[in-house]
Amino acid sequence: MMLSFRSQKEVERAKTLCESKGIGVACALAFDDITEEEAKSFVKHVPHEGQNRFCNYINQSIDGLCNTAKDSLETAIQYVESLNGCKGGYLLIYQKEEPLLKALEPAKAHA
Repeated sequence: MMLSFRSQKEVERAKTLCESKGIGVACALAFDDITEEEAKSFVKHVPHEGQNRFCNYINQSIDGLCNTAKDSLETAIQYVESLNGCKGGYLLIYQKEEPLLKALEPAKAHA
């Protein structure tokens, strides 16, 4: 699960709250500080035409696939921002809580 915040202070506060509730936090960083390798562990890999591409969380068609994991993560941020109605360049990526861990179908973003 991912949340987007406007400042490092806000993301640190949310991280502390998650950890106090026993929720595992995988990432609490500014988007600019996330490396391509880190981004690969957070986004969906999509094999296409012999290449490893990445999910575009706004345009989930084959034509919309991203070439890099960081680009894919950026589309996820844009989707969250569209839901929140505000910009946020700081991310908190955390473990889903029960009973959400038992979801049978992956969530689908709608542009």
